[in-house]
Amino acid sequence: MSLNFAAPVAALAALTLAGCAANTPGQQANAASGVMAAATAPAQERACFRVSGIRGQKIVDRSTVLFRTSVGPQDVFRVDMRNACLSTATSDPLVLIPSGGADVICDRMDLDIKVSTPIGATPCLIQGMRKLNAAEVAALPSNQRP
Repeated sequence: MSLNFAAPVAALAALTLAGCAANTPGQQANAASGVMAAATAPAQERACFRVSGIRGQKIVDRSTVLFRTSVGPQDVFRVDMRNACLSTATSDPLVLIPSGGADVICDRMDLDIKVSTPIGATPCLIQGMRKLNAAEVAALPSNQRP
């Protein structure tokens, strides 16, 4: 028994060529300029820290925590939660679990945060995290500094 793949491959090639031919020169130029704009756009510097390098933390409100890291005295990272999982009234500790076994945190997906309570741990859903710039760190009230 022999299989003939020539007909399906030819049909797929014809559809691909038809789709390319449907683009007008203006559409092709717009697509090319979009690629050029993406290539020339300045990349945002990726800021990372190590969980083992955290030297202080401050729960600002029920959905925001700040971490001071050992990278430098002005290195403060802000982590925002989707759910109001943090408690500002108690001293329940945060449990920080790096994802994937790496200690380096560069993205919200790299870290799991839970609030440890006497009856278990409440998971926090991280919405975003970023490193504060020097002006933002300087503008923090003294009661919000980690």
